[in-house]
Amino acid sequence: MIFYYILFYFFILLYGSLKLGIGPDEAKIVFASSGWLHTLANTLYKIYPQELFVRLPVLLISIANVYLIYLLAKRYVKKEQDALLAAVIYSLLPAVLATGVILNKAPFLIFLTALLLLLSPFRIGGMILALVLLFLDKAFAILFLAIAFYTLYKKRWRYAFFYFILFCASILLFGFSVGGKPKSYFLDTFGVFSAIFSPLLFLYFFYVIYRTMIKEHKDVLWFVSAVAFLFALFLSFRQKINLLDFAPFAVFGVILMVRTFLHSVRSRLPKYRKKFYFAFVIVISFMILNDAALFFNELLFGHLKRHFAKQYYIGKLLAKELQQRGISCLTTSDASLSLQLQFYGIGFCSNFKLSKTSGEKINIHYNNRILASYYVSKSNE
Repeated sequence: MIFYYILFYFFILLYGSLKLGIGPDEAKIVFASSGWLHTLANTLYKIYPQELFVRLPVLLISIANVYLIYLLAKRYVKKEQDALLAAVIYSLLPAVLATGVILNKAPFLIFLTALLLLLSPFRIGGMILALVLLFLDKAFAILFLAIAFYTLYKKRWRYAFFYFILFCASILLFGFSVGGKPKSYFLDTFGVFSAIFSPLLFLYFFYVIYRTMIKEHKDVLWFVSAVAFLFALFLSFRQKINLLDFAPFAVFGVILMVRTFLHSVRSRLPKYRKKFYFAFVIVISFMILNDAALFFNELLFGHLKRHFAKQYYIGKLLAKELQQRGISCLTTSDASLSLQLQFYGIGFCSNFKLSKTSGEKINIHYNNRILASYYVSKSNE
């Protein structure tokens, strides 16, 4: 059954990715970034400059993640269908869907974390993988810290020392910024986590993290999701954080949520289970509505003052309009837009200037709605 679902899920991601042009953050990764993801994306772009081809590793890793979550869940729940439920809910999290169709590092972080947990952080294979992760990305510092706390909890001192050393080494290697003017982003961070899970499911995630902390046995999966979540909240009291460094670890809490929910249901007589089933249907339905808003976001053009996906359409549509006018290069003060245009073959030169003020007006249309307006003029005009 899991393989049929994975095939179905692949077509969902394929549909979502084919609709979207390259966004500002994706273009920055391809052209103006550094590190392993830039190298991968830039290499793919040089081979074949097309959105789906550049995003293909993300799609494939996202598919693999569903199966890895399924395998991991089988270790924590009683029945195979319980593990399937955990994998399905994970795959339908709004953030997992969103990061599965655009170029970003989150699916890779989830894949490598799941692989480490499946190998076991306390066997030689897992420890070797942890050493590799140390040099791959700064985000793994939070994973090392979570495992270090777990080993302290289990009084496995040698492993605690090993993972605490990895945490410190990651901080020294990549740095850890606490600069800037102190300002609380706690509510913002809380709101983003709510969007990651969908609001109602996030409330249950918060409940499971809290309940396990004060009442139940805590396993490594709880430490990974809880430390990522709580550490993000703690840091947000002082500074704005990059949630891509925390959220990929928090989503493993889905397995804990499924386990807790099913235990609550099965520990009651059938006549007392109806309220749990009703709550489940409400929460999952609300999450699917969130997913629908993401995947059919173009229907919301004209209804939202600030459309969350508009920038994924503008770059590609503007490049098409410019090419129809015979313009293959220009200059613009919008650095992000310039990188998006570069992806579609609009290079940099001083022959033409793109602005928001004067010149020949170009309206960017989608489904008979104007998304944005620009002006293009010759530089000597």
